[in-house]
Amino acid sequence: MITVFNEDYNIIDAHIHLPWQEQYKTIQEKEAYLIDELKRNKIDSAILIADSLLESCIGNNKECLEIVKRNSNLKMVYGFTPLERYDEQLSELQGLLEKQEVVGVKLYPGHEDFCMNDNRLIPVFELCIKYNVPMVIHTEWNWDYYPQYSHPYFISQVAKNYKDLRIVCAHIWIPRSIESIKQTIPYDNVFYDMSSFAFDEEYKTLYPDASFISYEEAIEILNDIIGKNPEKIMFGSDFGTLKIDAHIDIVRRLNISKSNWSKLLFENAKRIYRI
Repeated sequence: MITVFNEDYNIIDAHIHLPWQEQYKTIQEKEAYLIDELKRNKIDSAILIADSLLESCIGNNKECLEIVKRNSNLKMVYGFTPLERYDEQLSELQGLLEKQEVVGVKLYPGHEDFCMNDNRLIPVFELCIKYNVPMVIHTEWNWDYYPQYSHPYFISQVAKNYKDLRIVCAHIWIPRSIESIKQTIPYDNVFYDMSSFAFDEEYKTLYPDASFISYEEAIEILNDIIGKNPEKIMFGSDFGTLKIDAHIDIVRRLNISKSNWSKLLFENAKRIYRI
């Protein structure tokens, strides 16, 4: 729970990862740092997103699931890739969905060499619809190899063709978020999280070739979304890479109503992820 303008609000961080930094060498060290940061920033609960790869510095599905089982304030999103172990992943995912051990599925187009119009994704869409969980999509026009693969045009086509599929656009195709919003916000089944909207100086130093948005631009984008439809946007930090408190700082500077504060910080994530 955090306090904004003398009002207390519950808060869900809808987009976190395990830290990748080299000083956290084991899964246990990564878990300990994550839990400490959630406590320090007064986060009530959070959604831990696993990597789709078996060898990952942010934790694969098995590793993240073990962490979630140990921490009642965490829920997990399954990381899926169509590029390897395809049938094995589909079977594993269905089993986890049947047991209600994951609350969503994450795709990484752009990070990985596949596009959102790839037919191999259709069974994943169908599983999300069957078990009523959202599909989270990495959407970021940045320094990745294939940013066009999560272009808002492809997102809008998926939303149009699968009206019962809840879609969460993580990062909102930053820094070209306004373009993304224009193409996707008309669809009732498209939602957003604001993860990666606060780039600190440490990150900019590590990735000088990446495209960044300023705090002022982030505030403008968030106010625009909330003004159009306050039911669509969730708080998220992309912790593990970026900082929770920096994202909270941006949120504190928004000019929105008390009801919209509650939606942004807690209610929308609770509804979209059914947690």
